[in-house]
Amino acid sequence: MWQAGHREAVRTYLGHELVVTGLSVNSANSLMCSGSRDNSVRIWDVQTGACIRENTLSRNLITHMKWASGEDMIAQTGEDKEVRIWDPRTLQIVQTFPRKQYIQTYCDISADNHYCLTSSNGFSGSGCEATLWDLRTTKIVCEYKGHVETTAACSFLPEVNGRNLIATSSNDCSVRIWDRESQECLCSIVISGSGPLSALVAYPDMSICVSSFNTGIHVFSLHQDQAGQFELRRKCVF
Repeated sequence: MWQAGHREAVRTYLGHELVVTGLSVNSANSLMCSGSRDNSVRIWDVQTGACIRENTLSRNLITHMKWASGEDMIAQTGEDKEVRIWDPRTLQIVQTFPRKQYIQTYCDISADNHYCLTSSNGFSGSGCEATLWDLRTTKIVCEYKGHVETTAACSFLPEVNGRNLIATSSNDCSVRIWDRESQECLCSIVISGSGPLSALVAYPDMSICVSSFNTGIHVFSLHQDQAGQFELRRKCVF
């Protein structure tokens, strides 16, 4: 764990035997969940670094994890194409969703904890979608199709003038903004030479941070003009 303004790590969490592929903290920043290619999910005490719960599930090669805001619920995607919901109090699976055709690469949970968003592996436009799931029914609400290579990351965005939005990033070097209800792609931007865009984080001020294989970390801001049109503007690159 790192702290802004400090060059040295604050704390190291030891226990996984293979690469860690998912991390998320709870709303209180007191607990952290992690997932790994060693098939295990762990819960950590953020302050002490102690692993307080662990569950190993055969063939559960984790791709991403997300702790729900204010709830005892963790979403997890994996290379077995499963989307799982864990109860962090017991670290037991409490919900699963129907398997999709391709590996699910990333997940997010809506602020109201009613929906889960996942993104899909794929190639040449086959797969490559993001999927909106209803956590209350475990059914697909809709899909967002347009990327032509693996959709590596996805995120819910803050509401803008009554519109619910989501963002996706892909191995096709593009970031897209979608209307959550209509599935319309409202705007997109291509980062030339970036290679796969591996992760995406959205902030309350409508900034979107995207990591790339080849060209560092890109930060964009989402703007809407008087005509209601959306645009992604580049803020900075690290």
